[in-house]
Amino acid sequence: MNLAKVLDKLSKKITSEITASNNGVVVSIQLTNVATLNDGDEFLQEKSSMILSIVNIEEDKTLKNQSLYKEYSGNGNSIEKYKKPTQNLIFSLLFTSYNKKLDQYAEGLDKLEYIIKCLQNNNVFYYDNTNFFEQTEVSENQAKSMNKIILDLVSLKSEQLNQMWSYLGNRYMPSVLYSMRMIRVQNENNLPADPIIDKAKVQLWTNDKSDITGEIEASSFLLE
Repeated sequence: MNLAKVLDKLSKKITSEITASNNGVVVSIQLTNVATLNDGDEFLQEKSSMILSIVNIEEDKTLKNQSLYKEYSGNGNSIEKYKKPTQNLIFSLLFTSYNKKLDQYAEGLDKLEYIIKCLQNNNVFYYDNTNFFEQTEVSENQAKSMNKIILDLVSLKSEQLNQMWSYLGNRYMPSVLYSMRMIRVQNENNLPADPIIDKAKVQLWTNDKSDITGEIEASSFLLE
């Protein structure tokens, strides 16, 4: 997983959705650290834009207990197993309306509203190394081989909001916080493969299995 590439694709997907559904409205989303605006904004391509920042990364503990094995496709005589369980992470994404000119404040609020509406309408995305789809474009078979992103709106209380902007070292700016979950971090190179059990042998004994005269039945059968 290339996180920077995923966030870039996500930003472009959101902007294209906004443009398509709002009569050509253009919303520029720049991936950068909002905390660095204290040191100046010379690095920004536009002085009136939406800034996307990662403000926290944590483990998704609800998905921690999981199988080591990949889903069996029904082909071949072995099943691949991960060396370690998949690491599922939750990223806190902050969309911030940044405007250098005071008269563009209202325009920034409109852009923030467009993003909220877009993610309210569709908050599930699928991606692989080459493609980035919205939910309605992915078939069931495609979804099994792709990574899934779910964005949920996070509502912060006044105390939590004050704490967040304090550790960002910045004054409050109009913004909205989303949790992005089910990002898989997994190294699939040289996965070990275990043979699939397709045959079993059963032996029944009346008493001591070392006594050959006590054997009742012995047979082998294929598992289907």
